[in-house]
Amino acid sequence: MRFASAIVAAAAAAIASAQVVFPFAPEGPCVAACTDVAGKSFFPLYDDVDANGPFFFTSLSYTFERGTPMAIAFMTKAGTCMNDCPMDQQNAYRASYYPKYNWYQANKPAPLRRRA
Repeated sequence: MRFASAIVAAAAAAIASAQVVFPFAPEGPCVAACTDVAGKSFFPLYDDVDANGPFFFTSLSYTFERGTPMAIAFMTKAGTCMNDCPMDQQNAYRASYYPKYNWYQANKPAPLRRRA
């Protein structure tokens, strides 16, 4: 229930906030399909494409809340799928991971921030 509350709060924050600019290009259709299928298997409203959508930050949390059970399960499923993607897309995903991670950590709404 606590996670569901965080999802609702994050969605409300995203709707209430100014336009979000996610300054990263997609790594390719295969990688995008892998993250979408993996994400939707855990969260049917998963959407890591529409930066101004109500579930964008919640969706990114599956990738960038490192070490959490949901991130581990998501990354395992998405990563297994990505093994079949073209190498240039895999390399693009690896190269963009930390810049995206840093952007996510700096821009995620308060409900997704870890409490100390």
